[in-house]
Amino acid sequence: MKKALVWIVVLLVLLAAAGFGARRYVTLLMDERAMTSKLLGDATPMSDSIPFARLAISSGDRTLIGWWVRGTDSLAPAPAVLFLHGNRSSISDYVPLLGFFRRQGISTMLFDYTGFGASGGKASLSRAVADAGAMARVFAESAGPVRRTAFGSALGATVLLQAIDSIQPHVHGAVIEGVTASVREAAIRDGRIPRFLERFIVDIADNVSAARRVQVPLLAVHSIADPRFPLADAERVVGALRGRRALVKHPRPGHSALLTSSRPCDWHVVLRFVRGGEMPAGTDTTDYCRVVPAADTVPVAAPPAGVSPRR
Repeated sequence: MKKALVWIVVLLVLLAAAGFGARRYVTLLMDERAMTSKLLGDATPMSDSIPFARLAISSGDRTLIGWWVRGTDSLAPAPAVLFLHGNRSSISDYVPLLGFFRRQGISTMLFDYTGFGASGGKASLSRAVADAGAMARVFAESAGPVRRTAFGSALGATVLLQAIDSIQPHVHGAVIEGVTASVREAAIRDGRIPRFLERFIVDIADNVSAARRVQVPLLAVHSIADPRFPLADAERVVGALRGRRALVKHPRPGHSALLTSSRPCDWHVVLRFVRGGEMPAGTDTTDYCRVVPAADTVPVAAPPAGVSPRR
């Protein structure tokens, strides 16, 4: 009887260890599968005659490659944005966006996460989060005493929120665009993880919980018709914030649709926030391309066609 009891205990321990190991394995797998990297393309700011500086920044044992574009040729200080891009993309996809910000008098620093573009190492969400903290420090030092904003789009919004403790000491505010409430929920919604496994899988990026740690003013922008991450995700994230916050329900349809536009009226609320920290009270559903006077916009020659929606 005692021998049988011992074997039962041993079996239970082995089953528990196997369960823990499986959970650990799946978690690590999700950490890497959350990222789909892309090599650096041919486009650079020089392709659009945009003056820029190349960056090579250390993040742990890895070297991150990025670009730094000043918002003005004059000595006058320009507000600055640290841009965290989406999945399945590299910084070469955002050259038109750099030009757009520069025409608005805004400096931009952007970089490729570990394993993306020309940055070294193997891509994973945890490494991208560490990368964001390293870049935030460099961003603050390089931008100097100007208004600084961290801007995360789609996957970049998740990276920003997960890295918020290391980013917010270096910025005056944050913008998240096209955010998901949870990487685990998004994977289940997409069918990449069977729903019956939900309780057994660690959520490697719970953005609702991360939002509770945000201390700087935060502006969220989300399309009213986002086919990938529903508007309700952004509402949950914003609802968890404890400080100054606002949600812009953008009329342009599509996932990360804002990035497909170079009309300043589409960017009206974001530009005011980046330049001076102005933000709506609560939720804003205004279509500013219908109500903003022409004098309040800056004409742009062409839309940033190279920037496609990223998850």
